[in-house]
Amino acid sequence: MSDIVKEATEYRIKQIELAEAKYYKTLIATLDRIEREVISLANRLPTQDGKLIELQSAIAIRPRIKFILEREYLAWSDTVVREGFNKQAKRIEKAFKLIGNIPPQFQELTKGDLALVQNLKQQYFTQFKDVSNTFTRRLSEKIYQNTLVGSDFAVLEKELRQTINGIYASADDPEAQRLIDYINENKFDKSKRAIVDKSIQTLQSKFARDRAGENMKRYAGQILNDSLRDFDATLNFNKSNDAGLTFVKYYGDVIPTTRDHCRNIINGVYDKRKSGLFTIDEVKSLWTNRSWKGKKSGNPLVVRGGYNCRHQWSYVNPDWYDAQGELII
Repeated sequence: MSDIVKEATEYRIKQIELAEAKYYKTLIATLDRIEREVISLANRLPTQDGKLIELQSAIAIRPRIKFILEREYLAWSDTVVREGFNKQAKRIEKAFKLIGNIPPQFQELTKGDLALVQNLKQQYFTQFKDVSNTFTRRLSEKIYQNTLVGSDFAVLEKELRQTINGIYASADDPEAQRLIDYINENKFDKSKRAIVDKSIQTLQSKFARDRAGENMKRYAGQILNDSLRDFDATLNFNKSNDAGLTFVKYYGDVIPTTRDHCRNIINGVYDKRKSGLFTIDEVKSLWTNRSWKGKKSGNPLVVRGGYNCRHQWSYVNPDWYDAQGELII
C-alpha cells in the first residue's frame, strides 16, 4: 500500500522547494538592480582626483538609498508573502484532503486558518522590512565612512557591491562573472550541486571572495527559505492541533549537509515505535535536551532543525498504523 501521509508531506516539501527556487531567481534580479542603482547613485558623489570629498553629499544620499530598496526589495518581499504564502496554504489544504482520514470540517481552510495566514504574512513581511532598514543604514554608513577618510571611489564601490550581493557582487572579470551567473542559475538544481560547490570554491580561492559576511543577499535568502518553511509548519501545526492529531512523523531528504539531529530522527535513531512516530512532547524533549549548529529558538514543531532546515513534520493518528509501522488507512 502506498503511504499517503508520506506522499502528501513530500508534495508540500517539493512545492516549497519549487517556490523557493522561483523567488530566489527574482531575488537575484532584484538585488542586481539595487546594486546597479546604488552604484549609479554613489557615482554622482563629488570627488577630487578619484577621492570622495564632500560629507554633506554623503549624508544626503541616505533617503535616496532607502527609496531604491523599498521600491525594489519590499515589492519583491510583498510578492513572496502574498503569493507564496497563499499558494502554500492551498497546498496544505490539498494535503489534508489527500490524506482524507481527518474530520471533513478540518480538511479545508477555516476562518481561524485564514486569520492565522494573515497574521503570518504581517509577521514575515516585517522581517523582510527589517532587512531593508538594516541595509539602508549599512550602505549609507559605508558612503559616509569612506567619504570621511577620503577613500578612492573604487574602494567604496567594491564595499557597496559586496554589502548588497556578497560573493555574488558584479565583477569586471568575465570568468568571475560567468561563475557568479552559473551559481545563481543552478543553485537549486540538485544534479549540479557538485559543480555549483566547485564554482563557489573557485570564487573564494581564485578571486579572493569570502563566502561569509553580512550582506543583503545572504539575509534575504535565509528569510526566504525560513519564511516559506516556517509558514508551512505553523499552519500545518495549527490545523493538525484543531483536528486532534497529537503524533508526528518527520520527512525530508538526507543529504551530506543534513544536520545530525535531523538525520537521526529520519534514520530512526531516536525511535520508540516501529512506525517512527513521536508524540509532540517527545519532539519537544528531543529538541530541548540537544544542541547543534544552526539550532534556533521557537516551537520545535515549527523551527524543526533550525535555520535553512528543509524537513517537515506531518501530524498523524497512531491508529493509522499497524504493529509493524505500516500505514493501514
